[in-house]
Amino acid sequence: MDKKICLDTDTVIGILNNEERAVSIINFIEEFEIFISVITLFELLLRETDLEEIEIFRRKVNVLDFDEESSRKSSDIHKELKRKGKIIEFRDVFIAAICIVNNCELVTFNKKHFENIKELKLV
Repeated sequence: MDKKICLDTDTVIGILNNEERAVSIINFIEEFEIFISVITLFELLLRETDLEEIEIFRRKVNVLDFDEESSRKSSDIHKELKRKGKIIEFRDVFIAAICIVNNCELVTFNKKHFENIKELKLV
């Protein structure tokens, strides 16, 4: 598997909720190595219910950490977005940086959150 796919939080929630828009994603990603970021895991674990469902899903994917390289990339991304006047939520900056550092393409339903990050590959 050469191509690595990282699922954004909204995509994971769509998959877990069997949303219609998530069905095509499930079929598309079956042939790739699937990841989530540790930030997505954090966001999923904020839920008050269905935590067992989260744990089952977590065991099926790899988790990418937020390390020093990701931290530095996040800083660069935030500064660039600030210069452009296109600030986004820090957690989205962290997810984008983790994807870039780990050479993963991001699958998200919120493309507008990420479209101004030049190095990020969106699916």
